[in-house]
Amino acid sequence: MSTAFSRRFITLVEQFAGGNKRQFAELTGKSPSHIYRICQGLGRPSMTYLEHLYGLFAIDLNWLLTGVQASEPHRQHSQDDLLVVPKLDVEASAGFGAVNGAEDITEQFALNKRWLQSQLGVHSERLAFVSVRGDSMLPTLQHGDMVLVDMSQQQPSKSGVYIIQTQDGLMAKRLQQKSDHIAVISDNDDYPSWQITSDNAEQHGVAGRIVWCGRSL
Repeated sequence: MSTAFSRRFITLVEQFAGGNKRQFAELTGKSPSHIYRICQGLGRPSMTYLEHLYGLFAIDLNWLLTGVQASEPHRQHSQDDLLVVPKLDVEASAGFGAVNGAEDITEQFALNKRWLQSQLGVHSERLAFVSVRGDSMLPTLQHGDMVLVDMSQQQPSKSGVYIIQTQDGLMAKRLQQKSDHIAVISDNDDYPSWQITSDNAEQHGVAGRIVWCGRSL
């Protein structure tokens, strides 16, 4: 049954995920069923989850919990506070490469710029969400994870997990810059590592660095 709290929570889902409860669940690291229960008034979020929402969106927790604005003036979000990040209709394989359709935008999410800068160290606005397919990056990435890609980081100057474009499609791989090549590493030892060298560099481009991962629990 609908409650005053659930209606306020639905407002958050509408504001930050366009009303898509499944996408809000992925974005905030919960299962869709958990979000559905809260929206239906059948459950309440834990304090840990509320703290996570505050860090992610800088929401007014007093308003969410009680319906009353905080006693101290709460800084309302303006267009300048939020960055609208698209989710692309493409899969980055954590196996041997796969592309699912064209790179159309399927959803959009509004992320707090302060959270991006303070928690992720991201100052670029060239960001996109993509889904991960396969198991070669286990345990770091799992099949179905939604990852946030900073597309301004296309030079693997520091070790990290990146999205790379290959002739077989997009891949999520750990990259390490060496003196004469880039090591392409699968965290799952069942998959071989390989190299990007001057001989094959034209066939392999770095699309961006993965800076955040979300999954349903």
